[in-house]
Amino acid sequence: MPSLTHEAASHRNPGRLLNQVARLITRDFDRRLAPLGINVAYMPVLGALKAAGHLSQKELAEMGRIGQPAMAQMLDRMVKEGLLIRTTDSADRRRALFALSQKGRDLMPEVGRILETGNVEIFSALGSDGFGRLIALLRQLEHHLAGKDEATS
Repeated sequence: MPSLTHEAASHRNPGRLLNQVARLITRDFDRRLAPLGINVAYMPVLGALKAAGHLSQKELAEMGRIGQPAMAQMLDRMVKEGLLIRTTDSADRRRALFALSQKGRDLMPEVGRILETGNVEIFSALGSDGFGRLIALLRQLEHHLAGKDEATS
């Protein structure tokens, strides 16, 4: 049986192609964010804390859809890097709450500019019609998969 070309294999396995594109986009944004001392993995935490103020590790893990151990490691790194502050919940002294530090708050406008510029540059290759179609298709897949995920939970 003849081997499939990369393009033919991608058509047979669109999940692989989505994964590859997501990795390339993540690598691009990691490069853009590196001068600030942050990476894409921090974005869910930074965004959630910017919006909510204070959140627990459990809340952040649920929002970021990652496991508690991985979230604990990331939060420890972010505290050590001065991006977050950790405080004890006055209502439950066993629970830690996290918030953006002054350094973290100060970085957020530049992070926003970097993300906006990156998205424009990356997705301009699709044109506005192509971008709209991509977003619609990704939302359709997300809805479909979220329904399956909820059914198995």
